[in-house]
Amino acid sequence: MIDQMKLTIFLLIVISAFVLPVASYGQGSILISGKIIDKKMLKGENHLYTISLKKGEYAECVVMQKGVDLAIDVIDPSGGKMRTLDSPNGTEGPEPISIEAVQTGKYELHIYPLVEGQTGMADSIKTKWAEENQGDYVITDFIKLSPSEYKQKLAKIQEDKNVFQQWINNNVNELKTVDAGNGFEDLEPFKSLLKDVRVVALGEASHGTSEFFRMKHRLLEFLVKEMGFTSFYIEASMTRCRYVNDYVLNGIGDPDTATAIQGFPCWRVEEVKNMIGWMRQYNASVPDEKKVKFFGCDLQINDQGWKELKDFYRKVNIQKLVELDSLEIHILKAVKLAVESWPRLTDEQRAFLKAAYLQSLVMMDDIVVNEGKYEFLTGKNIYDRNLMNIKLILHELETRQDIGGGIRDYYMAENIFYLLNQEKPNAKVVLWAHNSHIAKDSIWSVSKMGNHLANILKAQFYAIGFEFYSGSFQTRNLDINNKSQTFDVMTVGTPPVESLPWYFDKAGKDKFFIDFRNTGADKIKNFSQPYEMHSFGSMHSAKWSDTLPSSLANFDGMIYIKESTAAKNFTKVDIKSR
Repeated sequence: MIDQMKLTIFLLIVISAFVLPVASYGQGSILISGKIIDKKMLKGENHLYTISLKKGEYAECVVMQKGVDLAIDVIDPSGGKMRTLDSPNGTEGPEPISIEAVQTGKYELHIYPLVEGQTGMADSIKTKWAEENQGDYVITDFIKLSPSEYKQKLAKIQEDKNVFQQWINNNVNELKTVDAGNGFEDLEPFKSLLKDVRVVALGEASHGTSEFFRMKHRLLEFLVKEMGFTSFYIEASMTRCRYVNDYVLNGIGDPDTATAIQGFPCWRVEEVKNMIGWMRQYNASVPDEKKVKFFGCDLQINDQGWKELKDFYRKVNIQKLVELDSLEIHILKAVKLAVESWPRLTDEQRAFLKAAYLQSLVMMDDIVVNEGKYEFLTGKNIYDRNLMNIKLILHELETRQDIGGGIRDYYMAENIFYLLNQEKPNAKVVLWAHNSHIAKDSIWSVSKMGNHLANILKAQFYAIGFEFYSGSFQTRNLDINNKSQTFDVMTVGTPPVESLPWYFDKAGKDKFFIDFRNTGADKIKNFSQPYEMHSFGSMHSAKWSDTLPSSLANFDGMIYIKESTAAKNFTKVDIKSR
């Protein structure tokens, strides 16, 4: 009988090991004010931290990610999930946590590596991502406040918000219109703000807002006519934009092709076509020294560069053409694989890209080593142009292996410095790109194009971000067809409370400019904190957030236009390239 009881108990223990739920977080660590916790997160691990709070108390801390993308569940004393935190900052950057105790008891933080939610990943890539998503994190700045201390904190927070709002209200410069050809009276403040600036960067919160594009056209007209700017650079294919430059300078080509050929569907729109048409009309009426040039600064889409390289080698070393044809096929396949596998590459795909990169280095080495002969046979301009062509090909191959985007931003900045070197001394430039590219500081530990430019140009660089409140815009809708290049109209409603557009709307103006550099913004406490801002690129999904946190310190000023409407697309089937 005893043996049978022992056997029964043994079987129950064995069965319970497989059937009963097992707590995966263990005992957990208690968070203590002033104590810094530095931990390593390995794949599949779950870390538990506890905070004991009485009703009405408050606690906050920051989990700083260092090489691992974390998610954090905040659990109340009854075991219910209050929220899951996962800021869109990838594997680097802060996850701020705050808890207002609505009941007395033990609150828990469950910290674990993010696996799910990686939009667009194949299962094999998701598995690889889970393997790689390991690293360190640090928990800092933990504080716990009593109910009275928390009330004081809330009162001070509200006071700081009021000061920030009043600073906005006091410093807006209302804009009468976004359309060119309507005079410059409301733009006069820019004369003093930009008088010593060499590169004015015009951002955009969306790649498909008509009002942004029209306002940039109007600012270009003002900066050219009133302030002597003579070049326009855009986040588009450097090699394809050579056609646009020939058109606006000399009337070679046609306006439809000049608008469509630049390579980016988001700017194949009537608004950009009208701006290009204005540039051509203006250039036809002024002497050469006042004409406005048009250049691309992006390293993507190099088909025109390939064509020029082949023409170049027909003149300098025709035996290289077979090698060049083979290299082009390899690189086009490598780039196609990288695009289709975004946002993660397999080891095989990475090796394929690296092999293409190394072959391209050999080709660039041939051009550099034979500089004397090749330049003698073609002339300096054609030689330099083709050296740049092979550099752009190398830059794109390197960029396609970089999921964070920092390499692309670095090379776009490098291309801008290259273009500035071709300009006359102190030539002034208008630069067109997304808000995230013109940012003067790093975003989620990634240095942006504006960051590299500002570090060298200092006060000669002035970044103007663009923001809106609500409305529609063009973008590639990933929910409809994530392989299609067709742009669709998407709409967003009211932005989050206390986001930047929320504050701007309270200023009571539909269109305005506000300067940050010269208005004492750095003395406003809340200026330095991150604000939710709209951020729509060349593609979007309803699963993604409409706003992302960003620092106002990324910009020297901001243009706000309350209502966004979609840019007006046009179809151009046959692009007449040379």
